[in-house]
Amino acid sequence: MNRIIGILLVAVMVLSLCACGNETKNPDEFYNDSFYEEFPTGDEIFTIEIEKNPQAVLTLTDGSEVVIELCYEAAPNAVANFIAFADEKIYDKMGFTDVRNNCIVMTGAMEGDFEPPYYVQDELDHNALSHTRGTVSMIRTSYSDTLTGQFFILTEDQVHFDSNFTAFGKVIEGMENIDKIAASEVDDDDKILTPVGIEKVKVNTYGAKMPSPTIILK
Repeated sequence: MNRIIGILLVAVMVLSLCACGNETKNPDEFYNDSFYEEFPTGDEIFTIEIEKNPQAVLTLTDGSEVVIELCYEAAPNAVANFIAFADEKIYDKMGFTDVRNNCIVMTGAMEGDFEPPYYVQDELDHNALSHTRGTVSMIRTSYSDTLTGQFFILTEDQVHFDSNFTAFGKVIEGMENIDKIAASEVDDDDKILTPVGIEKVKVNTYGAKMPSPTIILK
């Protein structure tokens, strides 16, 4: 039964790729023209040796902070893509916009629709993290290899997600702020009535030069 629920949620969560609002934003409003032009394509994921996992500090527009350990060995390409988004300040135009099942806190665009020009592939069996409370995992559509950089954070264990979603991080500080968002009032489409924006994301790689993510052009 849990596996069936997880598969159904894959189909449901594709809706999150269309964020709050009715206006469609051009992808160039999220990406600079040259942002992804030199990213590698294909099946090979480029990795490096690191001594310490990067940490990301999300500063939210309500003044709270969430600190995420980016688990590089678990999902190196997802981590590389997250860092690329943070460096490009794409997350600064996004926020926590949806809550599903009272425990899946999801990101989306604060205005308009987020329509990325590329996808990244799933990483489901490479030192995979289990989807327990505090896990940060990539949103995808109902098709494989359609990660975009949008993510969700769990406030309850959902280990049946392990074979369906790419987990790439754990909240290590500020989980109470995610719990607060999870308790937000939502409409009939699970949209938070007062979404919480992301003001900025700062990533500390502890001196490591992270590779660009391998992408799939649309």
